[in-house]
Amino acid sequence: MYVGAATPYGGRMGRSPVLGTGALAAIERVCDSGLGAQELLEEVVARIVPGVGAEAFFAGATDPETGLCMGAGVVDGMASSICAPFWDHEFFVPDYNKFSDLTPERPAADLHEATGGRVQRSARWRAFHAISDLDAEIRVAFHAGGRTWGVLQLNRHSGARPFTSEHRDALARVAPLIGRGLRTAMVNEPAAPDAGRGPGILILDERGTIVSCTAEAEAWLAELREGDWCGGASGLPVPIEVFALSLTAADRRQPAASRRARLRTRSGMWLIAHASPLGDGGQVAMVIEPAKASQVAPVIVEAYGLTAREVDVTRLVARGLKTDEIGAELFLSPHTVRDHLKAVFEKVGVSSRGELVSQLFAEHYHSSLDRCVEDGGARVSARLERESALAPRAIDRACERIPEHV
Repeated sequence: MYVGAATPYGGRMGRSPVLGTGALAAIERVCDSGLGAQELLEEVVARIVPGVGAEAFFAGATDPETGLCMGAGVVDGMASSICAPFWDHEFFVPDYNKFSDLTPERPAADLHEATGGRVQRSARWRAFHAISDLDAEIRVAFHAGGRTWGVLQLNRHSGARPFTSEHRDALARVAPLIGRGLRTAMVNEPAAPDAGRGPGILILDERGTIVSCTAEAEAWLAELREGDWCGGASGLPVPIEVFALSLTAADRRQPAASRRARLRTRSGMWLIAHASPLGDGGQVAMVIEPAKASQVAPVIVEAYGLTAREVDVTRLVARGLKTDEIGAELFLSPHTVRDHLKAVFEKVGVSSRGELVSQLFAEHYHSSLDRCVEDGGARVSARLERESALAPRAIDRACERIPEHV
């Protein structure tokens, strides 16, 4: 997916551009506008790229629990051959400025600065430089509530000037705004109706190329992302989030939890992907299916910025416990429980327990739930009609069996 056109910033040019006050204010407005994650990323990247003179970029929304991409992203100026080393180095190779090492206190980092001007010390830079002319690099993590909701990598081509500390500082200033916007987008985006499609199964090789897949899997892949940045020899485009999950699953040293990822389609539907290594050949089997509410609830709760204790209280509210029962369970006074509930209500924007449970655990499944209820009602109604039609005949047969003298 492309955002604008890259503008060259070669070494012969004058002073490199820096995000000005107007651009910073525009980014803040975008982050507070309630856009979905995909639109938000496109809007902010379209302002950042010319503002810092980047010539290639990748940005993606990420799952705050796993760090894997999650259904929204933009990329330009990076060849598809970079996709494999990009994620391989991010997950498995020690290096400078990995996304997981960026913190809310240090959300932006420049590779030239981190390596003391010797970018060749970076394994990632060496891998990229061997297959492309990407050179200068700056990376940003978008945090909110202490968790990472998105990442950004900006590059310039060989021969261009390195990024400056001004670029890094400007990006560090907008990083928390974008993090907040992405977190809000997670709960603002309406959920799409259930596609009425079952689980899909696909097999990927050690390079992340699809070897085979079912029709259901191909349909789910088509709904995850436009473009084929990680396209393989099979001819099927591989969404970045699926590609990254396959690399993680292929490493048997990784914990089982890292072989599962939440995904979101462009229309807003939540999916869950499970991946497992097959034998010793490096192949990975993956199942993609609609996510259950319990599998999505953690990221939705996280998106509202609830504290650990507020999450505990909310979970017990969902189980139907009363205030004194919640207090007994958590060793809190009823007054403290009410204070926590008040804070939760304000963050989620509801005024009752029923609304809270609906907003957190059902809002993203309204369409599926409504259709399920309607279909179930139709089936029951049809059954009652059938039984009603059979009842008179059953009475007639019963009457026929009654002796005439009765």
